[in-house]
Amino acid sequence: MLDDPMHILRPLEEKAGLEIRIETSGIHLDEEELLAGLPGVVATLPSNDTYTARVLAAAPDLKIISRTGVGLNAIDLAAAAENGIVVTHAAGQNRDSVAEHTFGLMLGIARKIPWKDQALREGEWAALRTPSAPLKGKTLGILGLGNVGKQVALRASAFGMEIIACDIVPDERFAAEVGVYFHSLEEIAGRADFLSCHVPLTLETRGMVSRDLLKLMKPGAFLINIARGPVVDIDALADALASGQIRGAGIDVFPQEPPDVSHPLFSLDNVIVTPHAGGVAEDACENCLSHGVRAVVDYMAGRLPSDIANPEVLEKVGLTA
Repeated sequence: MLDDPMHILRPLEEKAGLEIRIETSGIHLDEEELLAGLPGVVATLPSNDTYTARVLAAAPDLKIISRTGVGLNAIDLAAAAENGIVVTHAAGQNRDSVAEHTFGLMLGIARKIPWKDQALREGEWAALRTPSAPLKGKTLGILGLGNVGKQVALRASAFGMEIIACDIVPDERFAAEVGVYFHSLEEIAGRADFLSCHVPLTLETRGMVSRDLLKLMKPGAFLINIARGPVVDIDALADALASGQIRGAGIDVFPQEPPDVSHPLFSLDNVIVTPHAGGVAEDACENCLSHGVRAVVDYMAGRLPSDIANPEVLEKVGLTA
């Protein structure tokens, strides 16, 4: 959360005539909290709050949900359309932040930076100066070559990595320009030294990195998940890490957030964990919030907002694409 978001939020007052209420808990609101707080609310700019069909049906004043992030798995888009509520999201607004965090996790786990930092503070030295895994010349497998995946590919190219990817809509032009080669999910898992997840959470991607897929990975490979927690079978991942089936992992997202830190994953010394922080660099937070504010201002003025996630609602609310 930005220290002082009012300079970005002010157009909601000045241009849309809305009263601003800021939720400062820093925790995603659940169904009951939304049911209690939404009466009289016309527009929301949520992070990852849970907008179920029950919540949306009980919010007669709500006109627009303007997500300040990218993922839409916490919002029932069909129910929103049914209730005449426009949903937008900040597509691409935090892609650089997420891509940078991806490489932070890759470098951190490959070079064992957190552990070396802690051990050095405890007085160790010589034992820490051991060879670590490089990135140059290694193969990066990207699951999902969308807004974020492409930014990861560009940075991987600068590191001198071989890049392979899979995507349901392959961008052949981008791949040719950057040097990305498309392969099947299974082939990527078997070839990658670093396997990085950048897919949205859908019925098809839930559990994509399964126990069986992890078995295809090299013993020296690393897994990075900065997409959505349920994309990876976290129990299978913990087993693979504990047994040495794969070398390490960097995990920014979890099936349940905040996660249950009693899970075996959190006791392992070959995994780095961060609190769903990939997309919250300072510039990304400003970009996402500004995008969300513009969408609300546009909608309240009768204009078509950008990045509408449920276009089937447009006819019901009197807008045309």
